[in-house]
Amino acid sequence: MVSVIAEWPASSPALDKLFEAKSKALGALKNAPRTSKSHFGMYADLATVFDTIRKPLSDNGLDVIQCFVPYDEQYVMLVTTLGHTSGQFIRSFLPIKSSLQPQQLAATATYLKRVELAAIVGVAAEDEDDGETAQRAAAQQAATDTDRVEKALMSKARVARDQAGIDAVLAQVERGRSSGQLDATTADRVVTYAKEVAAMLPAKTAQKVAATAS
Repeated sequence: MVSVIAEWPASSPALDKLFEAKSKALGALKNAPRTSKSHFGMYADLATVFDTIRKPLSDNGLDVIQCFVPYDEQYVMLVTTLGHTSGQFIRSFLPIKSSLQPQQLAATATYLKRVELAAIVGVAAEDEDDGETAQRAAAQQAATDTDRVEKALMSKARVARDQAGIDAVLAQVERGRSSGQLDATTADRVVTYAKEVAAMLPAKTAQKVAATAS
């Protein structure tokens, strides 16, 4: 995945017309009604935020665009742009881990779109921290991913036929450690297991030879 963020400036060179229009829009804006409930309080969902801001923005020549663009191998970037009919604009960028399961990715993206939309326009849309739900889901998915990678690496080590196979596992562990895919404790656990398997390689080879001879 090739990042395109470097080609997206954070704002236009001039912002005077945009800020003038935004100040007028703020005079007409009200905080979004908090009609949805989470474990952490009431909040306005994404559709409600859009319904709240649409007319004040449109009346003052303002528009909001939200899209996802490539960033790197692990993240996509949510880009929120507040633009003016003059061509002036400001942008906000938020990364989203692309390895999340589809449902969790959609939930996290929806939450971040709502947060960014409210922030860039200047309305309050939620109580203190209903975003904790999305963060907890992301953390649970990260733990699941780590567990899956650990099991796969241990399986590769277990079936390794020679030292070259063990070395390949160890190299993959180091890549996972460097990229952040594996934490230090998990990486060390896989390394220890791989070395234990390596120590048994001569015995495993002898057993295979004996089995073949019989």
